[in-house]
Order: sequence, then C-alpha cells, then structure tokens
Amino acid sequence: MNLLHIYDFAAGPLFAFSCSVFVLGSAWRVLRFVLLARAADPAALRGFRPAWALKSILHWLTGANITAQANPLMTVAGFAFHLALLSVALCFSAHVILWDQALNLSWWQLPDEAADWLTYLFLAAAAFLVWRRVALPHVRGLTTASDWLVLALTVTPMLTGLMANRQWGDYDLFITLHVLSGNLMLLAVPFTKLSHAVLFFVSRAVIGSDFGKRSVGAW
Repeated sequence: MNLLHIYDFAAGPLFAFSCSVFVLGSAWRVLRFVLLARAADPAALRGFRPAWALKSILHWLTGANITAQANPLMTVAGFAFHLALLSVALCFSAHVILWDQALNLSWWQLPDEAADWLTYLFLAAAAFLVWRRVALPHVRGLTTASDWLVLALTVTPMLTGLMANRQWGDYDLFITLHVLSGNLMLLAVPFTKLSHAVLFFVSRAVIGSDFGKRSVGAW
C-alpha cells in the first residue's frame, strides 16, 4: 500500500470513524461526569443555575478568573495554544473541505497565510509549555508520561500540517502523517486528558452553578 492509498483511507473512512468516536466518546465522558457529580454531591446539580454556569465559563474563557490573573504568562501561552489550534483545525481551507466531504457542512475559511502564522504561534506556545514542564521543578514533578503523550498528539498534526503546506520535505509523506496524526488526536480525546476540550464546559457549568447558589462568586 503506497502513501496515496493510506492518505485516501485516512482522509475518508478513517476520518469518519474518528469523528464518530470523538462525538460518541465525548458524549459518554459528559454523561459519566454528570453521573459521578450527582453521586458525589446530589445538591450540586439540584436547582441548576444557567446564568451562574455561563458566568463561570466566560470568566475562564476570557481570562477573568483568579488563576489566570495569577499566572499571566501561562495564561497568554495557553490562550495562544488553544485558540490557534482550534482556528486552524476548524477554519483552514483544506480542513473545511474535509468537514464538507464528511458532514456536508461548510463555513468561513482562513486565508492560508493566516493559518501558517497561527501555526507558528501555536508552536511557539507549545515550546513554552515544554520549557515550563522541564524547567520548573513543581511542574516537572507533576508531569507524567501521559502529559508528554497528550502534548505530542496535539503538536504532531500542527507541525506536519505546516510542513506539508509549506512543502518542506516530502509532501506526500507529511500530508499523510498529518491526516493520520489528526485522526489519532480525535480518537484520543475521549480517552485521555484531551477530554478537557469537552469536559471543561461541563465542569465549569456545574461548579459555577454551585458557587452561585453558595454566593461564592464566579471565581
């Protein structure tokens, strides 16, 4: 099997399968979180307050929370990392075509040059996160092999995509690795710490609602 056949499989049936696992697996993680939260503290979900849930989510998405304000450099790197990843994954022109082929959905596309610069921003943020895990003793002590794996799963699709788009080296090889690693990242989301992409909103909603009932604030 040559690279073209592998690419066609990865961009077609494998991509559809990966999306299905991502959606169904993420739904399972959300349901499991809600059930565990109810078992641990039934009062937390009773009288759910949507306004406080939304306020808590926005506090974290806008960097207005205490944790973000206490660590401004980490906050900037984290926002750059996540926003660049999401922007390129969802709005890069070639990706929009794949989404359209898989789901029959299409939307606004990023100019290719903007996608490249966002990828550079992402890689710079990733380099900072790597440095932080290696250089800071309290972070290094908490870092596990799983953390490095999750970071590699996230960085590899962006790096190989940039190399393919800029045609650095063997294009067929890097575009195939890009699509394969992108599928692997989607498959890993429900089963690794990457699940925070979905669970963040659920956990902040539950905590925000509960804090509102206790008059603690959005934190």
